Amino acid sequence: MRQGQDHTVYLKIRRTQRTGTFGKPTFVLDVRAELAPDDRDLITRYGLGDTVVYDSKARRARNEEVAGNLQAAASGSAGRATWQALKGVTAMALAAMTLRVTINSLLKGQQIACKELDELLAAEAAIVEACNNVKAYLTAAVTFDGREDVLEI
Repeated sequence: MRQGQDHTVYLKIRRTQRTGTFGKPTFVLDVRAELAPDDRDLITRYGLGDTVVYDSKARRARNEEVAGNLQAAASGSAGRATWQALKGVTAMALAAMTLRVTINSLLKGQQIACKELDELLAAEAAIVEACNNVKAYLTAAVTFDGREDVLEI
């Protein structure tokens, strides 16, 4: 790990694949982020651990389904509203079973398996971008110590 205030995020990525049903490959990405202990403390102090880094395509689709069902429930008759609300709750439960990557899950290590290579690459790009954002958060977090900055613009 590092010394000083550079807030380096080490992202370990391992790509593998396994053969699924009917010989179609499943693409697997194992990712784990490492931070210095003082940076982990900042993540905890500022409540950044539950920040969402990536939601799978399936989760995004379920969330859109939930929103559509709840909107339909709000504008329909009582019977239709109840039916749409039940469908929304079901979609919410199914969404909870799909992939969501947070800063905490990255620090613990996360495995992402996708049937489509483009989704895996999108997930990897989102995680790399999120790690850059974490570094920016950490850089900003240490400045909340009462200091005064003067910017020349």
